[in-house]
Amino acid sequence: MKTLRRCAGILGWAVSLLWVSVSGGEELVSGCYRFIYDPMEFSQWEVEEFSREAEERCEKLKLFLHVATKEPIDVYVRSGQGVSTTVPHKNKAMDLFFLKPIRGVEAPIVHETAHIFLDSPNPVLREGLATAMEERFGTLWTHPTYGLSLVEWMKGLQCAEKIVGLAQLEKTDWREGAWEANPIAYVLSGSFVAFLLERYGPEEVGKALKWTQRFRPTNLERVCEVRFNRSLKDLEREWLETMKSEPMNPSARELCQALKAGKVREFLQKRLAAR
Repeated sequence: MKTLRRCAGILGWAVSLLWVSVSGGEELVSGCYRFIYDPMEFSQWEVEEFSREAEERCEKLKLFLHVATKEPIDVYVRSGQGVSTTVPHKNKAMDLFFLKPIRGVEAPIVHETAHIFLDSPNPVLREGLATAMEERFGTLWTHPTYGLSLVEWMKGLQCAEKIVGLAQLEKTDWREGAWEANPIAYVLSGSFVAFLLERYGPEEVGKALKWTQRFRPTNLERVCEVRFNRSLKDLEREWLETMKSEPMNPSARELCQALKAGKVREFLQKRLAAR
């Protein structure tokens, strides 16, 4: 067994990094994560460099969501361009792609960590929180934002008249339809949950997600009535009005045109290639 310990100060926290050789790969253990990787695919320094930034983001996320953890999260570092997910691990660990950025796309580790820290069976709340947290503490250069802020996405969607109602969105399979339907679903959810966080704070929004883990039904109409004492219709209207009041910048205008022309994927690929 090969071990190496190093201490690093991140935002005032003392972080111990531990490398361990294991069968079929190596591990790097920090405060929040246990990175499990193939040394033939990733060098030790690449994983260490990524882990330092990931650790900082994780600590910020824990403070924001009022989460305490006892054990590091297992992160199975994958090569190639797959879909990062916690689903095969029942929300206890994650498969993570893009640790080394590919074609401008970065790893969504904050998004997947948010699923593990605070989840919901409702897709809008589940993916919305994770998307909002990735924007706040992670990177925009990953799915679903691909370099644009949630506000820029919303301005583009409103301009192109591509807004989908939340009640419809929570009943839709986000994997079906045109390519852009998937990131649009994530972005709408992320923007709405970001609005809830601004309006009610992370503690109340966190309680709402936890409530959906225990009670049924978990549709948004019921959640809004029980947890926020408001109708979904009213909250959705206020959210969209808030987005309309935001300024329209050049990136949002370009996105609007791409949405109207049905060329969102090409538009985003061009932005990523220009990084």
